[in-house]
Amino acid sequence: MEVEPARTRVHRKLRDVVEHRSGRPMDKTLRSVRKAWHSDLVLAFLEKEALSASWAKRRGVMPYAGRPLIMIACWLADELQRMSPAQRTAVVTSYSGVDLIVVLSRNQVEILVEAGFDAARIEAISFGYNPDQFPVAAFEGRHGIVSVGADRGRDFSTLLQAVEGSDLQLHLYTDEGHLNRGELPAEVVFHGRVPFGRYQEVLANASIVAIPTHVMAYPSGQTVALEAAGTGACLVLTDTLAMREYFNDESAVFVSPGDKDGWRRALTELAGDAEKRRRLGENAAALVGAHFTYTEMWRQVDEAIRRRGWAG
Repeated sequence: MEVEPARTRVHRKLRDVVEHRSGRPMDKTLRSVRKAWHSDLVLAFLEKEALSASWAKRRGVMPYAGRPLIMIACWLADELQRMSPAQRTAVVTSYSGVDLIVVLSRNQVEILVEAGFDAARIEAISFGYNPDQFPVAAFEGRHGIVSVGADRGRDFSTLLQAVEGSDLQLHLYTDEGHLNRGELPAEVVFHGRVPFGRYQEVLANASIVAIPTHVMAYPSGQTVALEAAGTGACLVLTDTLAMREYFNDESAVFVSPGDKDGWRRALTELAGDAEKRRRLGENAAALVGAHFTYTEMWRQVDEAIRRRGWAG
């Protein structure tokens, strides 16, 4: 039973005031009380949604104290690496009411354990995409190099340096706030953010999808990567531990973090090698369609829950 976000202007204003003063997200947690009473467990999708429920559970407040609390975490491990020991201890305490932390790559488990979380309460699963929204597209209709995304881990600076002064043309879809430099190179066509339907078209029509990222604990860029792969696009990715759990050298081209020359070489080579683009795209589509769908993701969550005896 999902709880919808605040929709009216008054509701959003009231939510913002209360959450600012309390220091934790409370709106959905408070509106979830009735549903929680009638549920076997509570699932918080992403970290902030678990904070108030964890606080209530630690203090024995029903209905949250009476059932398992599960949190799907994205940024927690990465943020812990940048904290002082005292800050990490405080964060571990704030989430101590969570019975199961689900992360989206195995490398995050060790980081959480080192910070003080109980290994028995951590489970790594694979993120998934919706293949119905991103079906395989014809190779013949593809053209152009695109880069899409607004994730905090994106490294567009390296990509822009890579294409500057080259024979390449890059179509860039992101917010202006993610570009930390002034005038864009002449080789870049900036589109800003586009509606979801247009985003689907961009991935389905792209010859190459470039996803440059910084080294993050979580698989930064995995949503775009999986959805682009689902259409059969040729992927170029930053080589990180987390992203290697989703793709290999047979399904994507990897470039070392921050390597602008490596990005230029990879994009130039692929732009001139249609057969390699086709092969990588076909391999990527087969890989994600078999292992990284949203159905498979939730199957893994369900399995983790049932293994702990929290559902019949």
